[in-house]
Amino acid sequence: MPADNIKAILKRLTNHAFAEIVPRGNAAITSALSILPKGSTILIPEEGGWIHYKKAPLQLGLKIVDVKCDDAKINLTDLREKINAVKPAAFLYQNPGGYFAQQPLRDIFKLCQANKCLAILDVSGSIGTPLCDGRYADILVGSFGKDKLVNAGEGGFISANDRKVWEKIKGNVTVLDDQSSLQEIYQQLLLLPQRIDYLQKLRKKIIEELSGFSVLHPQDKGLVVVVKYEDEAEKEKIIGYCTRNKYPYTECPRYIRVNRPAISIEVKKIS
Repeated sequence: MPADNIKAILKRLTNHAFAEIVPRGNAAITSALSILPKGSTILIPEEGGWIHYKKAPLQLGLKIVDVKCDDAKINLTDLREKINAVKPAAFLYQNPGGYFAQQPLRDIFKLCQANKCLAILDVSGSIGTPLCDGRYADILVGSFGKDKLVNAGEGGFISANDRKVWEKIKGNVTVLDDQSSLQEIYQQLLLLPQRIDYLQKLRKKIIEELSGFSVLHPQDKGLVVVVKYEDEAEKEKIIGYCTRNKYPYTECPRYIRVNRPAISIEVKKIS
């Protein structure tokens, strides 16, 4: 059965004992947050997150507090201060932040553990790589949607390692059971190592070709290349490079990338 095969792969890739396949990545986020008491506070990054990080908590009656970032990388000092100040029920964030900024997973998890704050980690942009490590998160969520690492066009997953946490999650999960969708997800998981290798080589090539520009976190692993600019002339040069090479791009400031003037070259959309 594809579902059993998928869950076996997910458990191996996440280092988590429990996993379930859901219709969308957003559904996984909602399921994870649904186990929190209404009226409680959650932390999310001020940039480099995902749109649903802001929508789902409000739909569930949760309060949101932003954590400062350094170009989509979590600022640990501010995280510590926010945890101490608001006593959050959970911290929801992504690795890599904005698909380009590697997060200090161990330090974040240590802070959360010490303060009884659930660490909910979105690994849509890192599953299948060392950046997806369930040892440093209570709950993992991910999307298999269009242009994600597992590029199945639909579906997602949620996982956990603690049985008590998982028992709470199970009651809030809608399971994806469409066989054709499950088969596509399974096939894309089998192709995952090849896709990761292709995207990382292409990203490295782009960064090397843009060595004269200011690329954010060039040494980190990611699925986009974010290039900041100082003026319109520099911006047009970066856009010109994208146009000549037929590379898709988006303009920042943008919450899901970075809150500063920059061009995000969407490597993950290049086939």
